[in-house]
Amino acid sequence: MFILAFVSFACLLGQFYRLWTMHFFACWVLPPATALLAWIAYATRRQPGGVHCPKTWIVEGALGGIVAAVAYDLYRLPFVLNGAPLFKVFPQFGQLILGANEPLWLVQLLGWTYHFSNGAALGIMFLALVWRATPRILFWGAVAWALFIEAMLLLTPYTGFFGLRINGRFLFLTASAHLVFGLVLGAWCRRRLRVI
Repeated sequence: MFILAFVSFACLLGQFYRLWTMHFFACWVLPPATALLAWIAYATRRQPGGVHCPKTWIVEGALGGIVAAVAYDLYRLPFVLNGAPLFKVFPQFGQLILGANEPLWLVQLLGWTYHFSNGAALGIMFLALVWRATPRILFWGAVAWALFIEAMLLLTPYTGFFGLRINGRFLFLTASAHLVFGLVLGAWCRRRLRVI
């Protein structure tokens, strides 16, 4: 499950390191991996096991990741409205996936869809890592996971590739936004998995 979810990130990482293009990967690798995750969730829908059931990892992880990504964006929105370039990468994602700059509506749609795909992937990957689902592990583990992912992202060519300047303000905004993501994902998992 972890590897299938990670395919969403591999799409971008391969572009950074010139292993493949996002256009190729998003068209030919990401859709089958996503379909396989959906099939696994369906095939294991009656399997008992709560948090250790693949369906739980996929469904609750994806939903929690998407909700956390919405919270992440809402937190960043006031900073974007004051000029921070925090959303500028989304249309660039769309251009890389489409392999073109037009039509603009499709570039935006693909970029934002990819962003939420990554949110879902983070949720699935987190739950696939949980070995013991206590409320404390689900909550604080999600926070640690989100901050770990941000630290790892900063070690990639991400900022240079997209022309983002690394300074104190950028580091604060990106770290605090990932903290918000982790808090929301943790709250989601702690609440939803308590009854499964």
